[in-house]
Amino acid sequence: MDTVAPLVGAALGRWALELAGRGWPVYPLRPGAKFPDWHRGDHCPGTGRCRGGHRTPEQMATTDPELITAAWGRAPWNIAVFPGPAGLLIIDCDPAKPGPGTMDGWTALQALAEQRGGPLPDTFTVTTPRGGRHLYYRAPAGCALRSTQGHLAAAIDTRGWGGYAVAPGSVRADGAYELLDDTDPVELPGWLVQANVDHGVTAVSGRTDTAVAVPGAFAAAAVREECRKVASTPYKQGRNKALSRAAYALGQLVGADVLAEDVARAELRAAVDSWGDAASIPKDYAVIETSLSAGRHNPRRITPHSTRTTGTRRHRAASPRKDTVAWTSD
Repeated sequence: MDTVAPLVGAALGRWALELAGRGWPVYPLRPGAKFPDWHRGDHCPGTGRCRGGHRTPEQMATTDPELITAAWGRAPWNIAVFPGPAGLLIIDCDPAKPGPGTMDGWTALQALAEQRGGPLPDTFTVTTPRGGRHLYYRAPAGCALRSTQGHLAAAIDTRGWGGYAVAPGSVRADGAYELLDDTDPVELPGWLVQANVDHGVTAVSGRTDTAVAVPGAFAAAAVREECRKVASTPYKQGRNKALSRAAYALGQLVGADVLAEDVARAELRAAVDSWGDAASIPKDYAVIETSLSAGRHNPRRITPHSTRTTGTRRHRAASPRKDTVAWTSD
């Protein structure tokens, strides 16, 4: 009889209860993994908790000790913390990517703080099995920050609304997520709030040959529109097609040298994250990569036009809503 699994499950259950006691909603991740124990939106059976429409782990995450005790009593689930409902923003500093001159996320974050002249205060911090770290900050009141991918720097992601972080106590075959600093989360410094929402030059789809007066302004307005379309596509109404089209269009502008590929990727991933369907993210990110590459190999032709100006369309992001807490069982 395996006597290890119950002990691991009990330890993980205690961690889940402690985090929930801080007011941070948690949700089970598959044992030994970092993906939710839940179906993707495109595989939703429309039954049980999803009888009224697909529900995401972010919507079902809970701080209820009875539900948590019952769930972790059944299996040694790893733990996800959902920072959006918790009023947090988690900065995910990855190890350095392979290649010459690359920088790990923690070093890049320190360099960014020095560049912007802002503080980087001690806060609740977790180390990851591969040597990264997660820094937990309180989001400023009234500030709903979304998740981003590579927006602050190549090896830095952020987890806000639409994302989650693997919590301390969780274990994988390659190691554990361990608490490095138990300092209560401090408020996200203003310079990091600003850096998290800054946007670079980006672009949009259209005719093969486009005349514009100011390519940079054209690109900035266009990417907002493409990502707006992706973020606003309703569930089960062509999300995969909308994402593929937008990524292909932005890839064409990457090929035309009016859009940086890392910016296009980060903006598209942020739009996907806003769907709040964490289980579908690996598939959606793969669509982005494939379509970006295809568009890059068929670049748009951008020509100057001295008399044409490009307008911009302002839009207001929908405020995230908190759904009634439910749990995983049907």
